[in-house]
Amino acid sequence: MKVSRIDIRKTVGKKPVSRDDGKVVYKKIRELWKKSDQISVVFANRLIASVSFIDQAFGHLVLEYPLDELKRKLKFVGMERYDKALLNDIIVSRVRQKKLDEREKPRSRRAS
Repeated sequence: MKVSRIDIRKTVGKKPVSRDDGKVVYKKIRELWKKSDQISVVFANRLIASVSFIDQAFGHLVLEYPLDELKRKLKFVGMERYDKALLNDIIVSRVRQKKLDEREKPRSRRAS
């Protein structure tokens, strides 16, 4: 089994909070996705507490991959409890968005 590792600090620096920081992590995950059976995202018990960063890095993946595949493939190591709760809230929101988008697609095709 091929396990890849993304160390948040080494990837985006000491205080990742912006969407731009999140994009760096998101792109790294996408690069490793097909090459890896599992991707460990290492937080080293550092509090991030940024909706922008977490949404951009991980929330957008929900729109591209099935949730069960995300759960199986991504492992969060040393993630603070507050950040886990934030991640869960973002994932729930993105799942809702994905469902709404999927319901809207057939309507927009009929309207054409």
